[in-house]
Amino acid sequence: MNVKQIIPHRSHAGIMWKTNKSNKERLISDFANRCAYCDDLDKYTGGSRVYHVEHFAPKDKFPELKYTYENLLYACPYCNVSKSNKWPSVSSDINIVGEEGFVDPCTNEYNGHLKRRENGEIYYVTSIGKYMFFELKLYLRRHQLIYNLGRIHTKLREIRAEISMREASHKHAEKLRILYGELSAVFVEYFDALVDDGN
Repeated sequence: MNVKQIIPHRSHAGIMWKTNKSNKERLISDFANRCAYCDDLDKYTGGSRVYHVEHFAPKDKFPELKYTYENLLYACPYCNVSKSNKWPSVSSDINIVGEEGFVDPCTNEYNGHLKRRENGEIYYVTSIGKYMFFELKLYLRRHQLIYNLGRIHTKLREIRAEISMREASHKHAEKLRILYGELSAVFVEYFDALVDDGN
């Protein structure tokens, strides 16, 4: 399956706001609170306050793009720090040279290079995907854990809604309550594993 559930769409263009804070407010919405690269949802690891404004073409090498919205991404600290100021060329327009470089996560092409297994692991399917996989450290176990936290959380919400609906119409919901309790325990186990893992 695709590594990214939804391809983000930047809602602005050009230089609109000359502070990271102002840009970040818009990026959070455009990226649906998910890291541009690994798709990790921010709420499981401290929320938007710990996520970064990432510069696709590094601002150290291309300072003129520091506040250009089309160059900005919403990224978890792990992906942002891993990518740092890596760039394969001397031009901000050339993001791939040979088998090295980065694909803009706001394009459909991104999902052509990286995929996700059913268990949540990210893997690469092309040479460019391999480069990004290792440079962004997408092999870290945390990405698998956060993906599964999201899946379990979604199921918990669905079960809770079904329990409420059954209770409102005076139907039995005991089996669902048991399932809800079991899934809640699994959720806590994954969350504890994420905290203990450090990766």
